[in-house]
Amino acid sequence: VKIAKPVGVIGAISPSTNPEATPVIKAINAIKGRNSVVISPSSKTKKTNKLIVDKMREALVKMGAPADLVIGIDQPSRVKTNVLLQNCDLGLATGGSAIVKAAYSSGRPALGVGVGNAVIVVDETANVEDAAKKIRISKTFDLAASCSSDNSVVVVEKLYDTLLNALIAEGGYLANSHEYEKIAAVLWNEKGNLNGKAVVKAPQVLCKMAGIDLPEDRTFIIMPETGVGREYPYSGEKLSVVMAYYKVKNFDEAVVLTNRIQEYQGKGHSCGIYSNNDENVIRFGLETKTSRVMVNQPQSISNSGNLWNGMPQTFSLGCGTWGGNSTTENINWRHLVNITWLSKPLPVPKTLPSDNELFGADIIEM
Repeated sequence: VKIAKPVGVIGAISPSTNPEATPVIKAINAIKGRNSVVISPSSKTKKTNKLIVDKMREALVKMGAPADLVIGIDQPSRVKTNVLLQNCDLGLATGGSAIVKAAYSSGRPALGVGVGNAVIVVDETANVEDAAKKIRISKTFDLAASCSSDNSVVVVEKLYDTLLNALIAEGGYLANSHEYEKIAAVLWNEKGNLNGKAVVKAPQVLCKMAGIDLPEDRTFIIMPETGVGREYPYSGEKLSVVMAYYKVKNFDEAVVLTNRIQEYQGKGHSCGIYSNNDENVIRFGLETKTSRVMVNQPQSISNSGNLWNGMPQTFSLGCGTWGGNSTTENINWRHLVNITWLSKPLPVPKTLPSDNELFGADIIEM
């Protein structure tokens, strides 16, 4: 028999890129485990957080529960966040690497997540129209604020042009080499960090900032890319409706390139594949250092759990030791409880096999 017991007070960090849904999901998971939760938002989204927290508190009262099961920090700061992490029973950190490191260094138990940089592979057997539609859905969802958004699409050369045309038909804009440089100059600063004023914008807004006139009917930007690393900025996470577009000779090269991209950024987080070849799908899962692979699904709205798959619903995606985390799972209420095992003797005890049965005579004689 297993008995689930509350952890206590959850110290939940909410990122600026998803300030509406993340507090709700974390609060639901905390309360389901009979915990209370204190939510510390980004200073950029404190008003949104207060609105969301107030609504949850009102709902709790209507259900006959104490409002203080959910508490928000109305005037957040780094100091207050650190104090929360140092005094809660369990920290739950979703956000940049600095805040996750702070949670792990707090002296209290903590669950953190890693950096996203989803790579999507399209092999020779993919349904091109289906792939293009779902890539568009995923890339444009919430203006690509999600850590699970398609950041790079890697396509075998046989389908490269066909998929490109299908993506354009879905609303994509194919950028040229001059636009590559202009948008990069706006999206990243001189240190190579994302410009907070340029991310999560409509493509027309981003392009206007870069001095580019983008047609109103375009909903995302396709950026042809050839390399990986700081000198090829589009190979990293972009938090924008811009996706890198790569050509490879075959599936073998696609796997290698996926690992190179995620070695640069996003190792352990997630990948996707559009394929009707089960061998390729299994190989992709085996040979990539990733915690979750979405198969023939829009990445950003499937990773976190949805009606069409069996993934647990969350906005806290563990990246395993690859991403510096303690779990590869979709962090949910099961991670926010302590478990007491009640163990009784078995009616018939198990018997220990002999060494000969366990190892075989040849090994014993060695």
